[in-house]
Amino acid sequence: MKDFITDAEVEKAIHYLAESAKDYAKWRGRMKFLESYRKSVRAAEILRATGNTMAENTQRGEASTAYKNILIEYHEAVYEFELINAYRHAAETKIELYRTISASNRRGNI
Repeated sequence: MKDFITDAEVEKAIHYLAESAKDYAKWRGRMKFLESYRKSVRAAEILRATGNTMAENTQRGEASTAYKNILIEYHEAVYEFELINAYRHAAETKIELYRTISASNRRGNI
């Protein structure tokens, strides 16, 4: 019977999970920080705006360079986090599939 997933592939997936944990935590933390910081930058830029109405100040604040920069930084953090998260999910899925196939093989179901 051909193995669908080899021991080497599972070992590689396990190592990836262990090795990527630090980057996963780093980007998740960065993303969470920027979620809050983005709100602070937005509020500060709205307060700095010199429009006649709150709506005008909000538009000017959200159009500011500082606010646009924080949005770009937030986007990059979300991208990096989601990329690592997707790779980690794929590795976890491979390990789970291997476990399922191995258990079925032991019972003679495959």
